Amino acid sequence: MVSRKSRLDFQVEKTENLFRFLLRKKRDGIQNSLVRPLYQEALKSLFFVAVLLIDTLIPLEMYRDILSPFNIVVSLVVLGIFLYIEFRLYNSYWGKKGRWSIEKYKKPSETTSEERKM
Repeated sequence: MVSRKSRLDFQVEKTENLFRFLLRKKRDGIQNSLVRPLYQEALKSLFFVAVLLIDTLIPLEMYRDILSPFNIVVSLVVLGIFLYIEFRLYNSYWGKKGRWSIEKYKKPSETTSEERKM
C-alpha cells in the first residue's frame, strides 16, 4: 500500500530542501572567503559599503536639489550610471576573470592538495 503525502508534508520537504541549499551556499561562501587573502576580502567589504553610500546619498541629493518634474528622472539616471560603473569595477577585480578572482586562488590550492594525496 502506497502512503500518500499530504500538502503539509510537501511544504515541510520544500522548506527543508531550501534550508539545506541555503546552508550549503553559506558554507561555500565562507570557504571561498577563506581562500583569498584577508586584505582582498576587506577591500571587497569596503567596496560594498562605499557602493551603498554612493548609491543612496548622491541620487537622493539629486532628487532634493533639482526641480520637481525632472528630479525623479535625473536621480534614476544618475543611479543607473553609478550602478553600471560599480558593476564594471566589481567584475574587473572580483569577477570570474578579474584580478582577484576566486578561481585564481582555487587552482593552486587544488593542485597542491592532489599532490599531497599521491
